[in-house]
Amino acid sequence: MKRVRLESLMARGASVMLVVALAGCAGSNTPENFFVLNDGAIVPSTAPADAQSLPGIVVSAVTVPELVDRPQIVTRDSSNRVIVSEQNLWAEPVRSGIARTLATRLSRALSEAGQPAQVGAYPQTSIANPALRITVDVIRFDAVPNGEAVIEALWSIRRPADGLVRTGRVLAWSPISGTSYEAIVQSWNEVLRMMDRDITAAVLQVGTAAVPAR
Repeated sequence: MKRVRLESLMARGASVMLVVALAGCAGSNTPENFFVLNDGAIVPSTAPADAQSLPGIVVSAVTVPELVDRPQIVTRDSSNRVIVSEQNLWAEPVRSGIARTLATRLSRALSEAGQPAQVGAYPQTSIANPALRITVDVIRFDAVPNGEAVIEALWSIRRPADGLVRTGRVLAWSPISGTSYEAIVQSWNEVLRMMDRDITAAVLQVGTAAVPAR
């Protein structure tokens, strides 16, 4: 009787292991979706032929909360509970996407305002001695499906030539229509557009040329 019972338990254990193994295989076949932040351009902007003669602006650093600084897209369903999706991922680090979209929008806005400049995001830039350096410290980068996307950030613009520093804070939110990750990322794009607009306005006010000391 003991031998029969032992063989029965072994068979049952083998069945459980098989079910777990099959479940693991099934999970690994779940498709992954990759997302990027979008600067809104339909056609990529191209640099003018004389770009090297233009003043340079570098987005030198973007920091984001440790909670969202990961490949998985992180959302909230309450003030205390977060959802880390293993199937919906960023195609690049969030901080890199924020820097890239800011640099692209800023370049376009300066050109439209008649103040063209070379604009790049560290480390993907060859601008050696920029006229302006921009840093962004993102404090909140939240999204609640069927709720809203929120960004809160502190930004700084520094002009090395004369030591001028301009700082600011932005808090922006945009509704999320639905629960799809496409809708979530689109709302994040919208709040980033609001932040980038504020930074661009400050850059236009500061200018790239140093003010001579009196």
